[in-house]
Amino acid sequence: MADEQSPANEQPLHDESPCDVVMVRVGIDVGNTAIKVVTQASTAVEASQPARMRGPQLRSISLRDPEWITKCIDHLQTLAEKVAARESRDCESVCYDVRVASVNRGSAEPLVVALDEAFFQCIRVRFVTHEDVSMPIDVNFPERVGIDRLLGAEAAFRRHAAPLIVVDAGTTVTVDFVSAEGVFRGGAILPGLEMQTAALAAGTDALPKLDWASHRCREMPEGPGRDTVAAMRLGVLASVAGAVERLLRIYGGAATLVVTGGDAGCLVDALPAECDAVEEPHLVAQALLDLMLHE
Repeated sequence: MADEQSPANEQPLHDESPCDVVMVRVGIDVGNTAIKVVTQASTAVEASQPARMRGPQLRSISLRDPEWITKCIDHLQTLAEKVAARESRDCESVCYDVRVASVNRGSAEPLVVALDEAFFQCIRVRFVTHEDVSMPIDVNFPERVGIDRLLGAEAAFRRHAAPLIVVDAGTTVTVDFVSAEGVFRGGAILPGLEMQTAALAAGTDALPKLDWASHRCREMPEGPGRDTVAAMRLGVLASVAGAVERLLRIYGGAATLVVTGGDAGCLVDALPAECDAVEEPHLVAQALLDLMLHE
């Protein structure tokens, strides 16, 4: 997505002296089926919170919910009320510094407009692009790589030993390679669990849709499926897990395997133990906070 300035960027924030404004960092990862909102208050506010409440706070909202934009705004307003209640008498206002990573322009653009309208001069919103990613990107068209793939790879590189293979298991499954030197080398894209089962249901008369959000998704069948649902689950999980195993070999094998995304848990449990996969479900959202902390 091209770097864009929201109308809020044209409006100055309130005087940013420590006594007038409390800045809350917000990262919003806009996917194809959900948004993830990760927030973190300023250092001063962090220090005043109980230990259990420090660090990033994450909220996931399904895009299938017709009120998803309202829920996002309500979530930020509630956060502002909590931050203000913990502040000293001299600090009255709470403002937002927002970074948006989106692979879904149709959802991201109305969200940004709504945020500007809701918070007006107390919000600064900017879309993140490949130019914000610090790691070198060694592919033919860096600007065409999904920003979620780049951010996930960079966040994984900050947290784990390289070389890395980063799997993002969401609407699609991406399997990307980061070299020992921290260079993004590209990867592979295949249909995700829900996309595959939706295709099976849509292309046949008798096969049902499956609920991958259920805890049962983490139960990898040990043998042939004994009913239709078990057979579908086994086939879809085996196809994705098998593809990841195959790509591990194609990419060279000796790498740390990091799995993120909404279906990370299902996929990690389906992979052989020798893959030694590390589950990091919210890498993209965390990467957005990393960007703001290092600016």
